[in-house]
Amino acid sequence: MKKNWIAFIIILLPLLTIGQELKLSVSKNPVAVGEEFRIEFSIEGSASEFKGPSLNGLRKLSGPNQSSSSSMQIINGKVSSSKTTSYTYYVTALNEGTLTIGEASVKSEGKTVRSQAGQMQVTKANPKTKQVNSYNIAENVYLKATASRTLIFQGEQIVVSYKLYSKINLADINLTIVPELNDFWKEEIETNSSAKLEVIDGIKHNVWEISRFILTPQKSGKLKIDPMSINVTVQIKNKRSRDPFGDPFGFFGSYQNIEEEISSKNINVTVKDLPEGAPENFSGAVGQFELKSSVDKSSIEANQALNYKLTLSGNGNIHLIDDVKVDFPSNFETYDPQKNDKTFSTKNGIAGKIEFEHLLIPRYKGEYEIKGVDFCYFNPKTKSYKTITTKPIVVNVLKGSGNDNSYISSDELKSNASSQLNPIISTTELKENEDLPFNKWLFIFIILIPIIGLGGYFVMLIIQAKNDANPVLRKYRKSLRIAQKRLKNAQKHLENSQKELFFEEIEKSLWTYFSNKFNVNSADLSKETINEFFTKNNISEKASKSFTSIIEKCEFCRFAPSSLDAEDMNKVYELATNVIVEVEQDLKK
Repeated sequence: MKKNWIAFIIILLPLLTIGQELKLSVSKNPVAVGEEFRIEFSIEGSASEFKGPSLNGLRKLSGPNQSSSSSMQIINGKVSSSKTTSYTYYVTALNEGTLTIGEASVKSEGKTVRSQAGQMQVTKANPKTKQVNSYNIAENVYLKATASRTLIFQGEQIVVSYKLYSKINLADINLTIVPELNDFWKEEIETNSSAKLEVIDGIKHNVWEISRFILTPQKSGKLKIDPMSINVTVQIKNKRSRDPFGDPFGFFGSYQNIEEEISSKNINVTVKDLPEGAPENFSGAVGQFELKSSVDKSSIEANQALNYKLTLSGNGNIHLIDDVKVDFPSNFETYDPQKNDKTFSTKNGIAGKIEFEHLLIPRYKGEYEIKGVDFCYFNPKTKSYKTITTKPIVVNVLKGSGNDNSYISSDELKSNASSQLNPIISTTELKENEDLPFNKWLFIFIILIPIIGLGGYFVMLIIQAKNDANPVLRKYRKSLRIAQKRLKNAQKHLENSQKELFFEEIEKSLWTYFSNKFNVNSADLSKETINEFFTKNNISEKASKSFTSIIEKCEFCRFAPSSLDAEDMNKVYELATNVIVEVEQDLKK
């Protein structure tokens, strides 16, 4: 029984879909040229997303106008209701002959329903029939697309403008089809919405620049610039006979809106491949460019930040250049560049400059040269490749100032170690005296007490002297105390809202703690060294990552713009304190 019901439902489904139909109807067939009539598309139930038919051979007066109607019936006590949704056009026929009305579609109950195309006959204009004013909009209004050039190289920019020209006043303008321009990278330029007056062939025109695009072809070959379509509305006065009673002079005749869609023509652009023989460092830049480099300091102490700026300026596809490779000295710690796009759109294309700011931290003392940077581009005017190079920059890296705020170099560690106290060596000779007036063993015991105490004291001094003579051990013992002292200084800067000094103190507290704790020279300090020594000493991976991330954050916030508030700074302070405690705990395990 259940199988029979399933089979019945399967048979019934096609019949249910047949009832969902978008019907086409006209108010009159045939019609005369210039005679107004109505085209209607209707569907049972609710509908949305209506897409109208092609109205070739027709002038649209209005539409599509959406409406709905409901009805209710009571038969034998049962109530049934229905709803109809309609879309209506008011049009006039332009030419005599057979007229085809194309298909339309709507969304109803989640499905797309389409109408069937229909045909009707259009007869000659009947002078006795009341006609709508015949007004040829196409003779007075047109849309024109122009390109700055139609023969270009791949990557070369052109400017395309879409302008609307009208000899008459327009009641409304609506953009219906926007060009896709799929084969181009495009950037739209803002245009003035008001009309300008131009005289063309002695006739005044109102001109609107609808859109202006800067286009960069992404491939070579014959490319097409898509047309644009606009729906314009013209308001005209109906021709009517004078009413001797209501309007004897014909001053108050009715007006009617006539709509028509107009389109621009296609523009064909020929895009040539770039010439062969491009240099290896060519990255696709096309235009005219200049390249400059600079640093904010030519002399700097080790472990301090240096800002290197590379500025690329000119006109062309500069906006498509993501990075310019720079070869920095291996002893410089580098960070990803910050890109500042300062380009702008002009009537001739995109121009301006892009700044690449690199944050550098030199780790070793010495004189270093940042090599000149090469940049290759194709100049479409000279039709050749050109390479420009910046001048090399020399940076003098100095040793730290030598106080507690500076790291100690390996040479200084060796000289300090050799200047420390040598171990104390002492010898004592004791002789036995047999003629004692009192108990010998008691006497020995009394004598040995201060000797043992004195010997322990000397042993303690020796151990302490050895520890003091060993800079590695001394630094190890004082590492935590020095770090805590710096953290206290950082807390004072935090309370005084001194951001740069705060981050500097936090950073140095971590670097000096690591350097002292694991006896690492300042020349060898790096994030890789931290990971290496932490791994050897079984420091947890969590603590290692936290340690390096805090250093990176401090370095960035010191030398790059920062919007951190007091709450965020307090969090950095807590993280730095906690990570030192974690490292101490891991070392004791």
